[in-house]
Amino acid sequence: MSSSLAQGKPKLLVVDDEPLLREVLRDFLSEQFDITECASGLEAVRMASELNPDVILMDVMMPGMDGITAIKRIRENEQTRSIPVLMLTAVNSTPNRIEAFDFGADDYITKPFDFDEVLARVRSKLTRIRDFQKKPLARLELGNLVMDKRSREVFVSGKLVDLGPVEYGILELLLDSDGGVVSRKGIMDAVWQDESKSDRLIDAHLTSLRKKVSDFSGEIQTVYGEGYRIKLKADTQART
Repeated sequence: MSSSLAQGKPKLLVVDDEPLLREVLRDFLSEQFDITECASGLEAVRMASELNPDVILMDVMMPGMDGITAIKRIRENEQTRSIPVLMLTAVNSTPNRIEAFDFGADDYITKPFDFDEVLARVRSKLTRIRDFQKKPLARLELGNLVMDKRSREVFVSGKLVDLGPVEYGILELLLDSDGGVVSRKGIMDAVWQDESKSDRLIDAHLTSLRKKVSDFSGEIQTVYGEGYRIKLKADTQART
């Protein structure tokens, strides 16, 4: 994915069917971002492909194609699948958050929201992108799971797994630890880099990640009181 991060203001796509909210977001964020607006999920899918924004802020409840369907389409497109998407919604329930993360959302911001918080969360995504771009190229393998850091792709038994950027970041951190335990704080610091965020969001992302790599010959283990690690299952280790 090409990026505007080195060429000036980062590109931000704001997707919401409420013109007043789009206007307020534009007024608040335009000094730091090159902002494009649209009012529907269908437009968001098209404009994500045409503009290749650095970050997308997208409402969930919209007429026609909603935000959940739109993010699914964005993740299905090779060109747009790595763009961070932050969902804006008036619905704040665990099932809704998990559904959004299952389809590749990177963050979930509940309306009414604090504009400074929105800015902080968008900045944290951009920081994550910059940090990734500085990392050396590498390929990681564990059992039947392969991560190609050059293409940001993950395969299980040769089949491409569609991960959102936050899920990818958590998996990368676990694989880089080489079986060691990664604390919840370590995940927050590396993946979100935003002290205002609750670490309970990790649970929803891990639930989604575990589902998506369910055919993996290892497992993402919870080490109670300490954090998480990724290891091959005992029967797989015995066969190798």
